[in-house]
Amino acid sequence: MVGGALLFGVALHPVTAMAPLAGGILGIAAGAAIAHGKAVWRLLAAGAALVPLFAMPTSGPALVAVAAILSLAFIPGGPRGLRGLVGLLFGAMTTLVAMWCALRIGHAKQTIHWSPLVTTATAAAAMGMASVLAMLPRHLRFVVDPVHAALHKLPANLDAEVAGLCARAAAIWTTAQGQIADDAGKNLVRDGVLKTLEVAARSAGVSLTGPSDAELGHRIADLDQRIAAATDHEVKAQYQAARAAQDDQQRYRERIRQARERLVARMHNHVAALEKFELAATGLSAARAASAGSPVVSPLEALSHDVAASGEALAELELGDTPSSVAADVVASGHATGT
Repeated sequence: MVGGALLFGVALHPVTAMAPLAGGILGIAAGAAIAHGKAVWRLLAAGAALVPLFAMPTSGPALVAVAAILSLAFIPGGPRGLRGLVGLLFGAMTTLVAMWCALRIGHAKQTIHWSPLVTTATAAAAMGMASVLAMLPRHLRFVVDPVHAALHKLPANLDAEVAGLCARAAAIWTTAQGQIADDAGKNLVRDGVLKTLEVAARSAGVSLTGPSDAELGHRIADLDQRIAAATDHEVKAQYQAARAAQDDQQRYRERIRQARERLVARMHNHVAALEKFELAATGLSAARAASAGSPVVSPLEALSHDVAASGEALAELELGDTPSSVAADVVASGHATGT
């Protein structure tokens, strides 16, 4: 692009005073065509960009029109999707900067003593050099990894064991991305890892709060003594209601503890199933080669069913008994005792 702009600028110098800009436009298109193909499309865009350059006075609107049209030369085959739109906008802005560079060189005090041919060649080459940046978006890819995004969203107060399971699951996905060629298998691992991280994030809200088991035991013992010593019926009834509330707290804590143990156990099972599937899937190519074409897919299918089943079990636990249902039991018990 730089060489093409320089050559076209020198060639057009005897023909027009707009040689730096015109040479830069043609050189940019020619260089992009040589490097990336689509010559007809790029040269047509360059030719169309020359129209406002010569048909309009050299002003802001004319330069914007040139930049907008020439930006089409940076998109191979025409703009497509978000990437194409970004390429068009970036190409137009880069072209404006490139033309500004060419005009600055042509009108700078430092270049006033240069020969007109050298000034034109330098300005056109500078325009081509700045326009090289417009090809950058074609080499960029916008990739969003949902697993890494989910990892960053995990709460900071995760239990150490659950956090360790999440790290294992993320490591499985990292390996699967590079070693599992089958898209269906890779998607299965990704979905399984995402389910693990989702359940782990929600588990952070299931925690034991309030008094400890020892303190609850001490309160219950104290209330039992008060109930035994009470002689007034109303006093005794209030102590009994308080005693029932302490029992409810104990049951609540026990069910939370049990739910957490089940969650951790099923997470262990799910992560182990993912590890087993990932190991089998990465070795599938070697197994096919060693078996000389004999069927080796059925064991992998069975493992995929295991992963799906463990994920469903994890989801069922997530949607099953929750602290809110236990809280409803406590409230109902409180109403039954008159509290």
